[in-house]
Amino acid sequence: MDARWLVVTFACAAILAGPAVERAVAQERTFTLKLATFAPEPSSASRWLKLKKEELAKQSNGRLNLEIFFGASMGPLPRHYDLARTGVADLSWFQQGATPGRFPLTELLHVPFLYPAGALGAVVGAKVAGDLLPDLKKEHDGTELLWVVNNRPSGLYDAAKPIRTIEDLKGRRYRTPTAADVAVIREAGGVPVGVPATEMAEGLQKGTINGAVTDPMGIFAFRLGNLVRYYTDTVRSAITFGLALNPKSREALPADLRRLVDGLGGKEQAVHFARLTWEDFPVFVKYMKESNIATTALDPASERALRAAADRYAEAKVKELEAKGLPARSLYNRAKALSAKYEKEG
Repeated sequence: MDARWLVVTFACAAILAGPAVERAVAQERTFTLKLATFAPEPSSASRWLKLKKEELAKQSNGRLNLEIFFGASMGPLPRHYDLARTGVADLSWFQQGATPGRFPLTELLHVPFLYPAGALGAVVGAKVAGDLLPDLKKEHDGTELLWVVNNRPSGLYDAAKPIRTIEDLKGRRYRTPTAADVAVIREAGGVPVGVPATEMAEGLQKGTINGAVTDPMGIFAFRLGNLVRYYTDTVRSAITFGLALNPKSREALPADLRRLVDGLGGKEQAVHFARLTWEDFPVFVKYMKESNIATTALDPASERALRAAADRYAEAKVKELEAKGLPARSLYNRAKALSAKYEKEG
């Protein structure tokens, strides 16, 4: 055969084989996805992230590595969503309330008393958000929103004073993580302070805040057990968190690895996150017991007053968002109905 025909034949064969060769090479390559989280490594939330790192490595035979940047090491809390949106990180575990007004419909899920107390409230919240996810995705432009969850509904922690009535709140400075918390605490006579979760300990140590609206896992994650003395089961506000994926990072993966990453999302994974993260586990139980935080109860009249304040906030916020053309009333009413349904189911 003429040498020129051999060259042409081999060239054609290479062209035809190109996609197959590329697929084979992709099947051998390893890929690393960077995940940003503001939570410290010992936190309960980090338990789920580390578990998924192990699962992805096993499912991909070592081809997919999840590199986790704990403790806001890739940037401050308010920037975490944009880390995923801009591709600085491939994935981000972020808090919607860290950038007030940016995710207005999702922030309706922050209204106090929407969910039952304790770990059940976190599981119920994950189910509610799972059902509402198609609506919530619309305001998370630039990323693929894999799921939304919320913490165990927050309570009121004070460094020095037991809170038993609304009068006890007067003039007390509390770290308040969401706009809903700000409105309710302010109406009750407290002084809301916008301190990021990562700075709660410093604020308590310096006395710039007297306490914090947070959940027990926040006490555990940020090591506040020796800084707060009293807990009152009230307010019960939720803080939402999302897991966001950069679309370009997803598309850069071969199909089989894309399926693994897609498997991190959805309602079932959100509920799994809520159960693993917010339910009691031995290290958490031991820490809280040793912290010796006294529990106090709010008197019924004060509790009713706080609930009424939460209802007024919700109504005002719904009207504000409806005036902007957002389907706020429909979404909030669905959230309340779903929460009641899932609470009843247990």
